[in-house]
Amino acid sequence: MLNNEKIRLMTRMASFDEVEGKRDIAVNGYFRGDYICFQVVMSAIYGTIAFAVVVALYLLYNLESFLADFYKMDLMAFAKDWLTRYFIVLLIYLVISYFVYAFRFSRSKRRIRAYQQQLKQLHQIYEEENERRR
Repeated sequence: MLNNEKIRLMTRMASFDEVEGKRDIAVNGYFRGDYICFQVVMSAIYGTIAFAVVVALYLLYNLESFLADFYKMDLMAFAKDWLTRYFIVLLIYLVISYFVYAFRFSRSKRRIRAYQQQLKQLHQIYEEENERRR
């Protein structure tokens, strides 16, 4: 005889395994601080690359005026201005990244706990079926 509760439970668990489970299991392998730290460091690297690309595009767009004023400008002030912008943008990006990855970690932990609870329920169903057979 088919147990509809068991079938629904197994279907939900299989859906979790296919969609979110792989990512959540990978996240579950880290401690909270390690996961967030690693992701924030990766965000800093990607943010630096993105900022460099944006600056390069900006300089290419304004290349003619940049080259005309290159010998007239104070290069230290120019570098200080862009470094200040870089650190402000990077700081904002890293704060946002911290909160995003902290949220993702906690959401992943909740889904893993729910999955473990479903495993316990499935185990209970199998135990009850084995007791009925005896």
